[in-house]
Amino acid sequence: MADTDNASERVLVCISGNPQSTALVRHTHRFAQRLQAPWAALYVENTTAQCLGKQEKDIIASCQRLAEGLGGEAARIPGRSIAAEIIAYARAHDVTQIIVGRSERWRWSHLLRGSVVHALLRASGGIGIHVIPAGSKAPADQAPPDAVRIRPQVPFAGARVYIAALAAVGLALAVALFVRHFLGVDSIDLVFLIAIIGVAVRFGLWPSVLASLASVLANNFFFLPPLYTFTITDPANIAALFFFFLVALIVSNLAGRARDQAETARLRARTTEALYAFSRKVAGVASLDDLLWATVFQIASMLRLNVVALLPEDGTLSVRAGYPPEDALDGADVGAARWCWENNRPAGRGAETLPGAKRLFLPLRTGRGPVGVVGLDSELPGPLLTADGRRLLDALLDQTAVALERVRLAQEIDAARMLAETQRLREALLTSISHDLTTPLAAILAATTSIQQYDDLLGPTERREMVGTIRDEAERLTRFVRNLLDMTRLESGALAPNADVVDLGEVVGAALERSARTLARHRVELRLARDLPMLPLDAVLLEQVLVNLLDNAAKYAPEGSTITVAAADDDNTVRLEVRDEGEGIPPADLAHIFDKFYRADQRDRQRAGTGLGLAVCRGFVEALGGSIAAGNRSDRSGAVFTIEFPLPLRQPRQIKDATL
Repeated sequence: MADTDNASERVLVCISGNPQSTALVRHTHRFAQRLQAPWAALYVENTTAQCLGKQEKDIIASCQRLAEGLGGEAARIPGRSIAAEIIAYARAHDVTQIIVGRSERWRWSHLLRGSVVHALLRASGGIGIHVIPAGSKAPADQAPPDAVRIRPQVPFAGARVYIAALAAVGLALAVALFVRHFLGVDSIDLVFLIAIIGVAVRFGLWPSVLASLASVLANNFFFLPPLYTFTITDPANIAALFFFFLVALIVSNLAGRARDQAETARLRARTTEALYAFSRKVAGVASLDDLLWATVFQIASMLRLNVVALLPEDGTLSVRAGYPPEDALDGADVGAARWCWENNRPAGRGAETLPGAKRLFLPLRTGRGPVGVVGLDSELPGPLLTADGRRLLDALLDQTAVALERVRLAQEIDAARMLAETQRLREALLTSISHDLTTPLAAILAATTSIQQYDDLLGPTERREMVGTIRDEAERLTRFVRNLLDMTRLESGALAPNADVVDLGEVVGAALERSARTLARHRVELRLARDLPMLPLDAVLLEQVLVNLLDNAAKYAPEGSTITVAAADDDNTVRLEVRDEGEGIPPADLAHIFDKFYRADQRDRQRAGTGLGLAVCRGFVEALGGSIAAGNRSDRSGAVFTIEFPLPLRQPRQIKDATL
């Protein structure tokens, strides 16, 4: 099939409340398929839209859903002139073919109200117009069950509006009787005209027509001679009354249209604002439960319905949210929800499938297929949704489905990221074990084998060197295993610091004692402030942090260089630093130096290690409530690691120097 995005043809079908619209949509679908062109169904909502009956609104809504289901687009735009809006939409969207149905109105109706088809033919320009005869019926199994000829219904809202219209004319009559002595009879028409306009603006067209007729009769009876009779003797008065009635009708019609347009715009603005607020709300939701709760609440508040949301879990549908709160469904509802999910079509109350269910179930679907089901019910009898309500619900469900898909994609991305991270760490761990575990084991095995096989040939010096090698490699293995165990404790959440008031000087001394062999070829300089405050810390964890930092400094600093351990306090924190005189940390590695299995790139000078020591340091320090940072020295080459713990009170500070 050709790529429709690059097709030169674009088709537009115009729909209305006529049952013929269903056949037009299907005809357009087949026509667009032959052309391999994109297509859309357009409905122009003019002032007569307020006068449409429920059946006509249902036909329009069903045609738009049918167009979307067949792969087209559905558009609804407001406008006063149907033909002008269709041509404007067609030119804006590069439409080349317009399909429209021929109306069945009487000829006199065409003469009075005009013909949309004729207007399209006159204004089409280079756009092709296809007029489908009214005899092209939709197939019997596709037509709505109530697909009969529907004529516009007059929206009689009740007797109260007409009584109010007559009351307005009565009030105008009283005012006219009062002011005729001051203004004369010639200005009385304006008083009645004001009343007619007020009725049209307040109650619409038909009450204003009644007000116009009542105004003409009142004007004739009370102000035109002979008074208090409907007889007219002067032909000029007959003409005056006729033109007054004509002007009143025109003005009331214009005012009624303006009122209907303002009411339509107000309702559309309110709906648009609610949809915009809902879209902003779901765009910022990251949790699936929060999204479902926001959805059911929004639908319930806008449509005045009871709502439940169901999502698939382990092969079954389960209720995840409801408003009012609901956590279980009866057997009929469960069957309807399952059928809706499996077939991606509505089921339940008011639907063609399983209409005996309490709720109407609608699928939540995206381009990837259904992602959930929404159930609706109401305590009131009758249909759950009007045509406008169904259109609003479709908009809410579309936004919800997209947001639900976004949340699920985010979860899948996180899961994929975690899987990739786990795989990366597994590979790094295997690489580390293959080197940092096998190397010391090989050295220990070689030394013990030499002692065992060549014991008679080895002198005391060689034997001591081999024993020292065994001890050094065993300590290296111990550090490696300890770091692995510490990282496992950190990642599993099993680390629980045993906080106690400790002296930093004692912890530093214990760490230096444990690292004595590691630091044997370096000078260690202590710069600890006097009267350092006691801190509530876990001494064992802090000691391990210092041991790892000292081991790292000894590894990357040249032999004979100085490693400095400094501690001081200020108004807010206690700062502990470990400095070396090596080459420092490459700037590109500073952001990742505390990552697991990460080692700074030293090329051919790469030191042995697992890349876990500094990661353990960060985990322990953060577990103790502090922070750790890495950087380079400003006074000379070398790296510096800074640990900070919060201090509420400032303590006096004195510096003492010591060199080991």
